[in-house]
Amino acid sequence: MGTTETSEVGVPWRSPALVAILAATLMTPMDVPLISPALTEVQSVFGVSASRAGLFVTAYALPGILLAPVIGALADRLGRRYVLAGCLTVFGLAGTAIGLTTAFRTALALRVVQGFAAGSILSALAMTVVGDRYAGRQHDAVMGVTSAMLSLGTAAYPVVGGYLAEHAWNAPFLLYASTLPVAGLVLVAFDDGDTAREGRGGGYVREALRAVPTRRALALYGVMFLSFALLFGGIYTALPFYLAGAFGFAPTTVGLVTSAVLLVTALVSTQNGRLAARYATSTLLVVGFALYAVGFLGAALAGEPPLLIGALLVFGAGSGLVTPTLFAGISSLAPDHVRAGVMSLQTTTIGASQAAGPVVFTLLGAAVGYRTTILVASGGATVCMAALAVVAPDA
Repeated sequence: MGTTETSEVGVPWRSPALVAILAATLMTPMDVPLISPALTEVQSVFGVSASRAGLFVTAYALPGILLAPVIGALADRLGRRYVLAGCLTVFGLAGTAIGLTTAFRTALALRVVQGFAAGSILSALAMTVVGDRYAGRQHDAVMGVTSAMLSLGTAAYPVVGGYLAEHAWNAPFLLYASTLPVAGLVLVAFDDGDTAREGRGGGYVREALRAVPTRRALALYGVMFLSFALLFGGIYTALPFYLAGAFGFAPTTVGLVTSAVLLVTALVSTQNGRLAARYATSTLLVVGFALYAVGFLGAALAGEPPLLIGALLVFGAGSGLVTPTLFAGISSLAPDHVRAGVMSLQTTTIGASQAAGPVVFTLLGAAVGYRTTILVASGGATVCMAALAVVAPDA
């Protein structure tokens, strides 16, 4: 599968391929975190409801639900560099064009094009190249810095997006143009060795479905859907409207709060290896959803910003327990030769939750208000916690 660059220990910081991998990974969190703090500005500029503004999250997610396995197969047939560079190019052009339009329908259509180009697969392709090029302990070291780059972007973009949106509603979208030079870097730095075995198309998914333990897979994928629905619907979509309406937070402040939550998530995630060695998967998931429930409850009841932020940091800690636990559990479901199929189903699951969460949260917010919506989310997380305590699979 491709060419292994080296089996030495350590991170080859001077490698052009590694620079390209990290640059492509850094572009991935531009999907939602960058524009989440700008949703209130989008609503105001286009004169639409909060639920319609929330479609900027949903419309992006929908194409990735179906296309992740297809693009994964194309990457095997055509080579990583061509598919990844092509995705980055269309992703950047469509995102930049959103900032230049004055029609909401056009902007939404371009957001769909972005979803077709990228969905949730940019980081997956970049990390696939890590597996192609590196081996042994160096593979683990490079995967670590790649994951850290993803976390860094996820935490930083809400601040960047909020700051830019305060100055001009379309400024966050113009930042998508930065993906174009990264696409060029991928074409130059990768080579024809960055191609896996002859692709088996849909066989990835079919064989994966036969290989995985069905009940455990359904449980883990179901928990993943609920977890990311709470994240994308509650934190990325409902929270900006709640913070603006109840506390008068500007987009920059919204971005700072969101980034603080994600930084806590990243910090807790770094301890996943130690925690997984001591506790069962079910235990980590139950505790994580308990923190979700406490975080949402505290955010809904908080009367002062410090209490609100403290409650949201509790949610971030819960996400730091749940997310890496789910990724590790799903990655271990199948043998190596069908792991790509398993991971493509993971991408589809995350895309489905990314599409459904914002719709549910904004419609509920329009009907009962965002404070009540966040209280409902707390109750939903509590129900999930109780169900997990009974039926979640042990590690």
